[in-house]
Amino acid sequence: MIVNAGGKRASRYGFQGEEIPMLPATKKEVDLLNEVLTAKAWKTSSFTLLDVTEENFKKINNPQILHIATHGFFLNDVDVNDDLESNEESQLAKNPLFRSGILLAGAGLQQTGMQEDGVLTAYEAMNLTLDNTELVSLSACETGLGDVRNGEGVYGLQRSFLVAGARTVIMSLWQVDDEATQELMSTFYTQWINGMDKFQAFRAAQLAIKEKHKLPYYWGAFVMIGN
Repeated sequence: MIVNAGGKRASRYGFQGEEIPMLPATKKEVDLLNEVLTAKAWKTSSFTLLDVTEENFKKINNPQILHIATHGFFLNDVDVNDDLESNEESQLAKNPLFRSGILLAGAGLQQTGMQEDGVLTAYEAMNLTLDNTELVSLSACETGLGDVRNGEGVYGLQRSFLVAGARTVIMSLWQVDDEATQELMSTFYTQWINGMDKFQAFRAAQLAIKEKHKLPYYWGAFVMIGN
């Protein structure tokens, strides 16, 4: 399953102004991944833009690969104190799993009643059904960040997807160049689906991007964890 989401407003998630910037290269990324997978007789389901609702996302049921190409976020303590209303601060400060997540359709818009808000937090990600999922790929900004708790590791999206059952997670440690991300992901999947070991394919993709972009900013943000 491949997910690509755009958005409307959410300056509260670290963006300048009131508009979530679009990620134009993710459309090409999704199309290329579909080509790579279908060429090897994989059955794929793609959801883009307004189809990537939180309701649809939570219906995901054990895909072998879950590729998510959208904005991710991590709110540190300063962000929480400065940007969020007081009635939200207490809950967010107590549980770091509410302070990282990914933005889906409708994120940042005013919601009414029992509607989902378009923000899938790390807390909610723990409840996804991923027991038979080989790989979750978070092609998004800052999805590898989280709070470090002594003796318990990092609390964030990466931990949540592993708890949900995924064997391996690819994630980013800082805001990532859109085009370089698309190139890295496409190269990785091509190598892996054609028979290379998963971790070797990931390293090969990093090295390929490093040949074009020497600065670690372009190729060093993504890491792979799990088995």
